Amino acid sequence: MSQLTFRLGTMAQIVLFHSALGLNNGMHRIAGVFSEAGHTVHMPDFYDGNVFDNVPDGIAYRDEIGFPALAQRASGAIDGLGLEGPIYFGGFSLGAAMAQSFGKRHPQAAGAFLCHAGGVPKPTSWNGDCWLQMHYTEGDEWVDAQQAETLIESARAAGAEASAHVYPGSAHLFGDPTAPEYSPELAQKMWDTILAAIR
Repeated sequence: MSQLTFRLGTMAQIVLFHSALGLNNGMHRIAGVFSEAGHTVHMPDFYDGNVFDNVPDGIAYRDEIGFPALAQRASGAIDGLGLEGPIYFGGFSLGAAMAQSFGKRHPQAAGAFLCHAGGVPKPTSWNGDCWLQMHYTEGDEWVDAQQAETLIESARAAGAEASAHVYPGSAHLFGDPTAPEYSPELAQKMWDTILAAIR
């Protein structure tokens, strides 16, 4: 599986997981937000080079491969990085499920940000040493606000700092500069909030 790494500084190690569209140009530009802030960014391509122009095709590929197999690809890529010190995991739409999983169970997880997603509550507790942020619009049809609140409560109960940042409108991939629903204003608010939490 291919692996892309962007290095500009060594302030923090950040792992970003792409959406159902794959590791497209939008993800490269998002990675630039973090690398320009001085962080080192890693982007596992758990779609093995497959990139899609629309969500239905991307979802079809996800279902063809199966989420467990995609998660194994992502896990193998992370293990192969051999990173030291704290790691911040970020995910976008489909990739948010990956970020949530690693934020919960990875021993080096220091923060997890789920963008364009509300997370999926699980019966096991959150990692109290890993902060959690969720970013989505109030009318996003892909997000269940109640599930998001349940996950926030679970993280807080574990002792973690956790918050949901809900934006106006109904755009889904509002942080992807290549998406039709991209909002520079909302995206900047999201980046500012996330970057402020990365230490």
